Amino acid sequence: MPPERDDEGLFVAHFERGREQFDAGRIGEAEKDLVEACLIRPRDQRVLNLLGLVYFKQQKYAKAEEVYRRLAVESPDVPTLFYNLGLIYFKLGRLEEAETAFQKSLELGPENAKIEFYLGSIYEKLHRFQDAIYRYRHAGASLMVRRVEDKIAAGPGPAAPPARPAAPAVARPRAPLPPLPRSTADTAEFRVDSVKQALHEQDDAATLVPGKRVEKVSPALLARSAATDTNRFKVTESADADARRLEPATKHPVLGSFRPLERGLLEATFSGKLFIKQGTIYSYSGNLTFWVKEKRPGGRNPLVIISGSGRVLLTDGDREITFVHVTEDEQVFVEPGHLLACEETLTPRYVPLVPGVEYVVFEGRGSAALSIASKALSLSVTPDLPVSVPYSAIITWSGRLQATLIDDPHLREMILPPARRDEPLLRIEGAGRVLVEQTP
Repeated sequence: MPPERDDEGLFVAHFERGREQFDAGRIGEAEKDLVEACLIRPRDQRVLNLLGLVYFKQQKYAKAEEVYRRLAVESPDVPTLFYNLGLIYFKLGRLEEAETAFQKSLELGPENAKIEFYLGSIYEKLHRFQDAIYRYRHAGASLMVRRVEDKIAAGPGPAAPPARPAAPAVARPRAPLPPLPRSTADTAEFRVDSVKQALHEQDDAATLVPGKRVEKVSPALLARSAATDTNRFKVTESADADARRLEPATKHPVLGSFRPLERGLLEATFSGKLFIKQGTIYSYSGNLTFWVKEKRPGGRNPLVIISGSGRVLLTDGDREITFVHVTEDEQVFVEPGHLLACEETLTPRYVPLVPGVEYVVFEGRGSAALSIASKALSLSVTPDLPVSVPYSAIITWSGRLQATLIDDPHLREMILPPARRDEPLLRIEGAGRVLVEQTP
């Protein structure tokens, strides 16, 4: 990279004229002045961003890529830069690189419906239809979801193009430079004003998206049916292969982030956070971080929070998997031992009933996966017909219901067998439905 020249007046003249030409829609003239300004100050982020946009507007995608690769290398924690790169790769038809850039942007920044839509389009082009549906749903593109579902119903189409291997990561130390003035220009697709105001000198050939090594998963997080050698649970060992091997010929429905597979396996594809029961991971792929919440009363397995972007296969032994979908106008209560996984939009909240007895409350909108040991039975509760049931038999309930602890020894003797007389017995009153196990 050539050194910057100390031509303050000439730089300002070219930059201001280039910006005025851009605002007036004279993109070609703007390019000439911005190139001159860039020759004087090749590291100035205002010039680089506007020049990258000029190249993009003129469909000079290779040059736009060069500019934004340079910025992304210099400032690897700015989500907008990777969003811009994703757009460029998408226009160039380099779908795998676009996918990587968009996912990097999501990792660094908040949810972005535009990125979700682009990822849906990428997966649709790659014939990864279930992934496309997931992304389109997050983008709120219901018409696109139906279109992909029609493609699935129509049967397999031509094979998707093979994915290209990712380039090896290169990491270099950086020293921060003083912050530069913030530009007020909003460039619509590329937001100049959101770019980090510090640049770090680095080799242009460095990889934009450094590889994130996933460390071994603690054996405490793994399901008993998973391999005991946790070395195999790495990004290079994708859960996709397990999913394809275990899928029957028929397609499984997608419920939010979840897709049930055969043999009591659940596939969860997500970007953000996922809450799961400890000891249920069969395998995973992606750039994921795991941490365990505090131990719950009664010796129950604590919840594990998984953050990042990836895919996880879950299993809860021989237990069957069922689902509950929560809408914003209701609360759903779940007995903690039956919770297998839930989306981050349903952040679980523990509510104690009495010391040592608690349940989980879901609020918001999203899906949760529950595991059950036997066939579920739905019970209707009305103000005139309350339900009394052992605590361990409850799977979930919803509606305007209130649970209280029964402290009647005669009733406990009638309902509970001798070996389970110490188990809490609940009385559920109000109006709603309770899902219970027939053999707790």
